[in-house]
Amino acid sequence: MSLKIMIVDDEPVSVQLMRSLAAPLNHTVLALQDSQEAGQRADKQRFDVVFVGMGGLELTRRIRNSQLNRETTIVVLNTTEDIESLREAFGEGADLVLTKPISAVRIRPMLAAMDSGGWLGKRHAARLPLFTEVNCTWGDRQFPLRSMNISQSGMLLQPSLDVEVGQEVSLDFKITEVRASLNVRARIVRKEGTLRVAIGFINLAPEEQNAIQLYVMGRLVNGQTSTREPSRSWWLGQGFLN
Repeated sequence: MSLKIMIVDDEPVSVQLMRSLAAPLNHTVLALQDSQEAGQRADKQRFDVVFVGMGGLELTRRIRNSQLNRETTIVVLNTTEDIESLREAFGEGADLVLTKPISAVRIRPMLAAMDSGGWLGKRHAARLPLFTEVNCTWGDRQFPLRSMNISQSGMLLQPSLDVEVGQEVSLDFKITEVRASLNVRARIVRKEGTLRVAIGFINLAPEEQNAIQLYVMGRLVNGQTSTREPSRSWWLGQGFLN
C-alpha cells in the first residue's frame, strides 16, 4: 500500500532522507516547517505516520487528540536521549521516539514494516529472534540465561530456572541493535522442564518500551518472525500478545 506521511521538521537533511526513502515505494510525503500548519492539516487529513521534529509535545498531543489521526503512528524526533523527555513524549501519545540525526538504517525497515498489510497487529503479535545474554535475579539468587526471542510483551529464555511460575524476577540484558541496556521486571508464566522459560514483562518504563519497539520495528520486515515454540496460540492464551 501507499503510505501518507507527514514530517514536521526544520532540518532539510531529515526531510530529504524521508523523501528519498519514500519515493521508490510510492509513498507520499508532506513536509512542513510550521507546527501550527501541521496541526491544522492533522485536523483535516488522515496520515498513516507522522514524524514530529518541530512542535514537540504540543503537536504530538494535538495529533493524537484529532478525530482523523487518533490511531496514526506518531514518531517523535528527539534532539537528545534524555529519558525524561522520552517519557513526556510517550505521555503525550508518541508511539516511538528516535534520536537525531535519523538514518536510513533506522527509517527504511520502519517504512517497510508499515507498508505491509495489517502491520499494527503484526507489531504487537510478533516474536522476533533475539540472542543475547540475560542476567535473571530472584531475591538474592542470580541465573545466567540467554534469550531466544522477544515480543513487546515478553521473552523466551533458556535454560529454565528453579523458580515457580507466577514469581516476579528482574532481567538485565542488552539490545545492541538499538544501543539499549534494559533492566526490567517480569513474571514467569510458563516453564518447559529444564529447557526453556517464558516470561511476561511487567509495567515497562517508556524507555524500555521504546527500545523493544524499535527493535521489533527494525526486524518486522518480510515476515521475519520467530517460528520457535511455544506456539503463537499459546502466547495469545497467556495474554502476551494483547
